[in-house]
Amino acid sequence: MDVWSALQWVVRDQKADKAFAANDETRMLSPGGSVTGAMARIGELRARIDGGGIIRGADLDADAELIWMNVLMLDHEWRNGALAGMIGNDLPGRMAGYMAACRVEPVRDMVNAARSGDMPFWYPGGVRVHSAATRREVEESRLEYIMIWDMLSLLATRLGQSTRLGIVIELPAIARLPWNSRKKMFDKCG
Repeated sequence: MDVWSALQWVVRDQKADKAFAANDETRMLSPGGSVTGAMARIGELRARIDGGGIIRGADLDADAELIWMNVLMLDHEWRNGALAGMIGNDLPGRMAGYMAACRVEPVRDMVNAARSGDMPFWYPGGVRVHSAATRREVEESRLEYIMIWDMLSLLATRLGQSTRLGIVIELPAIARLPWNSRKKMFDKCG
């Protein structure tokens, strides 16, 4: 299974992001937090909940849990600056400048893209027939795409080193620089 499909399965089907969103660091990856986190906050207020019975944790697939734990580890490493040399390598000069100027959150963007099921939109650039996008908008849209692809690649590499994973994770099946492809790109509706 390619890492893009695996991450979509983890976030959309298994909802691992919601199961683990009990603390502030991981809550930003899951809008609204989790039921577990809400119950923990109620417990902190020393409130009593009547009639709940036995409370069980999330019933996650072991592979989904391992993949999500790696996503959280990548987020932690990104925030501490440990991944700066691994993400966004080999960028053209302007894109590298945009990356330095804007605050990028590739892990958050990767999780949000997996939630929606679509990689971010990128402007084709070149001869602009219908687009009124500026060069900066074109480069920033492509930068976001590359950052997510690089993060997916790093996630696949890390998961490939795991001996506990029950599935084989491969690099993303999507191209890193699709705008350089000589093949025609078709949208989903076509």
